[in-house]
Amino acid sequence: MGFFDSFEKGLERTINRAFSKTFKSELQPIEIAARIKTEIDSRASVISRERILVPNAFEVRLASPDFKRLQALGEPLKVELTELANQHIKKQRFQTLNPVVISLVEDSTLAIGQVTVKASTRAAEVSWVAVLDVAGRRLPLAKGQTSVGRDATAGLQIHDSSLSRQHFEIIWDGKLAGLRDLGSTNGTRLEGQPVVANKVVGLANESVIVAGRSQFVFRIVAKSVKE
Repeated sequence: MGFFDSFEKGLERTINRAFSKTFKSELQPIEIAARIKTEIDSRASVISRERILVPNAFEVRLASPDFKRLQALGEPLKVELTELANQHIKKQRFQTLNPVVISLVEDSTLAIGQVTVKASTRAAEVSWVAVLDVAGRRLPLAKGQTSVGRDATAGLQIHDSSLSRQHFEIIWDGKLAGLRDLGSTNGTRLEGQPVVANKVVGLANESVIVAGRSQFVFRIVAKSVKE
C-alpha cells in the first residue's frame, strides 16, 4: 500500500470522511502529508551505510482560513500525520534522533491553499508515552505492569467475552516494553505468532497483538513535556 493510500485510509478511519466534505476546493490534508514526505526525503543525511538521519520536527504553516478548518479536525489529524511520517521513515530505513513531532501554525502571510513545511531536528522536549490502540480507542499505559482483560479487575478492561478475566499484560519502563500472556484460555498472538504463557517477550513499536476477538496495536508516541 502506497503512502497516499495509507493516508487516505487512515484519515478516513479516524475522522469518518469529514475532510472529504469540508475540503472540496481548499487545501486538503493529503497535500500536507505530501509536503512532509518531501521534506523527509530531501533532508535525509547519510551518516553511514546503515544510518541515514532525517529531521524529527515538522512545522506546518497554513493560511488563516485553512488553519481554522484543519484545527476543527482536532488531534486525530496530527496523530495520523505523525504515524504516516513514522511509517515512511521506517519504510525508507531512515532514522531520527528523537520522536516525530508535527505542529500546525497559522501564517497570515500565506494565501488560502498555500502550505509550507519547515523541518528541523528538535532535541527532546518530548517524552515517550506507551499506548494501546484498540477498536478506535487509544488507551495510555502507565509505567510498570498493566493487565488487559474482560474483568473490571484488569488494568484495562476490554468488553470482549472471548478474553480471559486478565488475559495479558504490558510491561513498560519508559523506554522498553514487554508482553506476557497471563495463562489465558484462548492464548495471545504477537505479530501472528503465539506467545508462551507467563513468558515475557519483547514488544516493539507498532507491534500487533491479537487476543480473543480483539486486535491491539502497541505504540510509543511522543508527548510534549510542556503538555
